[in-house]
Amino acid sequence: MRLATRLGHERLLELERRGRVDSRVGALLRPLHWWLRRGSVRITGGLGSGLRLSLTHLPLSHAHAGALPRGWLEASVQEAFRRHLGEGMVLYDIGANIGFFALIGARMVAPGGRVYAFEPAPDNAAAIRENAQLNDLANLDVVERALGAHAGRERLLLVEDLSWSRLESQGWHPRTAAALEVEVVTVDELVRNGELLPPDVVKLDVEGSEIDVLNGMRETLAGHGPTLVCELHETNDAFVELMGELGYRVKNLESSQPLREVTGNVHAIAEPI
Repeated sequence: MRLATRLGHERLLELERRGRVDSRVGALLRPLHWWLRRGSVRITGGLGSGLRLSLTHLPLSHAHAGALPRGWLEASVQEAFRRHLGEGMVLYDIGANIGFFALIGARMVAPGGRVYAFEPAPDNAAAIRENAQLNDLANLDVVERALGAHAGRERLLLVEDLSWSRLESQGWHPRTAAALEVEVVTVDELVRNGELLPPDVVKLDVEGSEIDVLNGMRETLAGHGPTLVCELHETNDAFVELMGELGYRVKNLESSQPLREVTGNVHAIAEPI
């Protein structure tokens, strides 16, 4: 698997596409798919070292198929976990994908801690459950709902690579393969109703919906002051303004450059003052 991913994400996606439309290519790929989706792979580095990921839910065409087994994914986020997450704490992994960070968090907060992995894409939610069971992490709960500023219903765009799936309110994705209607809830509602323990740390990666999610957890942020680790998708100005309004200081996790001056996606950390 590690050797195959050296072909690169785009080449592997193209192979997957060709296999679906060309029966000869599909016949050649079928034995490889069968072989590579058997069992699990052990993570060999980073905070996830020693954990295992089910290969059933980790296709070669996954955007991070090369980085996940090596434990290289988002080193800045891993470092933030190392500094801010500990035993007995509660982690919200919002936009958990197949659960890489949720698994790491569940191991770090045990015993006594809890991880809630929020993931509305059904295949990803199934992957998290399987990966949690594979690693005997009973303190990891999957919340198969989308989060937003208000409760309701919305369409989730399931992108060719599920890593990029997003709510339709963020605009159409050119590689959308399917769409389904999902329930949207707010963090404040879930915490207020006692469905979730309040968070100590929140990791947020929701493909552009981060400001909506944060607006839906204003009460939780004000009352509990969790540390936020957030991937921003061209929402830097809005994030800085909202965090300032809520009494948080913000910092670029990846360099000393101020967040307002960064173009493209960037990871930020926000801590209550």
